[in-house]
Amino acid sequence: MPDDSRIDFSRLAAEGGRTSGFAKAMNLILVLICIALAGLVAYNMLAGEGEAAESAPQETSATQVVNVSVSPASVGTFTKISRLNGEIRRDGFDIAILPDITTTGTVTEVLIHEGDTVSAGDVVAYIDASRPGSPYKISPVIAKAGGTVIDVGVSAGQVISSSTAVATIASNADLVLEAAVPEKFLGSLRTGMTASFETVAYPGRTYTARLAYISPSISTSSRTADIKLDIDGDTDGLKTGMYVKLYLETERIEDALMVPSAALGEYIGDDVVYAAVDGKAVRKIVTPGSDNGTEAVILGGLEPGELVITAGNITDGTAINPISSQG
Repeated sequence: MPDDSRIDFSRLAAEGGRTSGFAKAMNLILVLICIALAGLVAYNMLAGEGEAAESAPQETSATQVVNVSVSPASVGTFTKISRLNGEIRRDGFDIAILPDITTTGTVTEVLIHEGDTVSAGDVVAYIDASRPGSPYKISPVIAKAGGTVIDVGVSAGQVISSSTAVATIASNADLVLEAAVPEKFLGSLRTGMTASFETVAYPGRTYTARLAYISPSISTSSRTADIKLDIDGDTDGLKTGMYVKLYLETERIEDALMVPSAALGEYIGDDVVYAAVDGKAVRKIVTPGSDNGTEAVILGGLEPGELVITAGNITDGTAINPISSQG
């Protein structure tokens, strides 16, 4: 009988050799696969970084020079013009024309109409003031002052008394402009200062006026004071009651340090300007005052003559090239 307990070492060696070769081949294949995968991952990462670099906005180089506009901070008179609402009025009073009769009479004729202009001494109507049994007596109604007829209160055939107003006239007087000014502007107003205004009826046509009166009291409800302006020069087309847009100087500062309004900006909550210093933009925190839309008053943080940047995409430290200067 064969001895099953005997081990065939030569067969095992052969089988072991085949198994070891297979394992080596498999290991080699796995290594190659890992290398290929690592290479693919690396390629994708590099490609992604390249696309991101192309799509990302390029930061301004520290050495890139930006063209800017500059203007010097200057000292002068700052003025601010405010728009107010006003109305054309006649600077006079209304006059009632009464008949010169003792008791009553009958209107026989009316010679005027609304809108007519009359002079002192003109006859505006006739009254029959006679009594039954007495001679016929016609009494003329005479204007005691000149002006414009704003109302005719009687008609022919009407019986009137000595207290009946035959007509009412607005006395001959200059047209004036009346307006109300907010309390905060009163400190800048003074009589004699000039103003301009426009009417709705004649857009684009400018009239001039001069401040003649400032009310000594202020309305407690609107916090405004009434003012009156005399109209200078041309009054053609102006009529009583017209609504106007009044442009009045409501602020004046002498010896004010000013910069163009466009130079003012804000940085992290601070008011700033950028000054042009030795070819660079230098951020300066300033204290601004009044601004009229064109010029701004600077109360602190800047010296007269310093060049401030009014246009240009800059920040603190940007290299600059001034290409224009204002002022």
